[in-house]
Amino acid sequence: MKYIVKAFKDAKIPQKQVISDLGVPQSYASALMNGKKEVGKEIAKKLSDLYGFDQSLILLDGSSTSIKNSSNDLGSIEYPTLNSPNQFIDLKDGKILMIIAKVEEPAYAGYLSGYSDPEYIENLPMHSIIVEKRHRGTYRAFEIVGDSMDDGTKESIPDGSVATGREIIQSYWSTKFHTHRFKDYIIVSHTEGIIAKRITHQDVVAGLITCHSLNPNKDEYPDRIIDLREVKQIFNIVNVSIAR
Repeated sequence: MKYIVKAFKDAKIPQKQVISDLGVPQSYASALMNGKKEVGKEIAKKLSDLYGFDQSLILLDGSSTSIKNSSNDLGSIEYPTLNSPNQFIDLKDGKILMIIAKVEEPAYAGYLSGYSDPEYIENLPMHSIIVEKRHRGTYRAFEIVGDSMDDGTKESIPDGSVATGREIIQSYWSTKFHTHRFKDYIIVSHTEGIIAKRITHQDVVAGLITCHSLNPNKDEYPDRIIDLREVKQIFNIVNVSIAR
């Protein structure tokens, strides 16, 4: 049982009180109390202040997912990265919970204009993954929308999953990406939007990448070539979480 579900159950707090205290609709309160709503740090703090719940354990609930793909040595990637701070919580088994800003589907449009604004990023909801050490670099989680990366195999990144990526800074785009090690990427572009794709070819001289969808329906999901001059950010995907 998730910590937050047990905490609400033990405290015997009625749903009407949660709605009133948090100022949220009934549907949100219901999902929150039943452990079906991923909780960001702002709500976690409110729950801690209001009811004495353990804020760290609430955030730890966010990692209660089925991990499809993961890398425990996220910090060993050779790409130069920006040294933006990540949040960490030490767990009892020696592992560490890394808490990352998450871009959900409704925020896609806003992210395209606010991706470089620290204040905007600070107000995004949070996602967490379990790691073995404190990693540097810019990590961000993205809610996956659509079936373009779903081929029914274990390599799928299905609709509704959350892909965590480590940013490759633009100064490194003129050299070959490590596609032999990290096949799949989140690409942020004003022309393409936010997409998850497999990079199958990179023309370093022309600044072009060939993006492939795993979905076998090539009439709907054909390969496409993207000009890096149109791209704002690239993240190599290091973890995919699928909600249970």
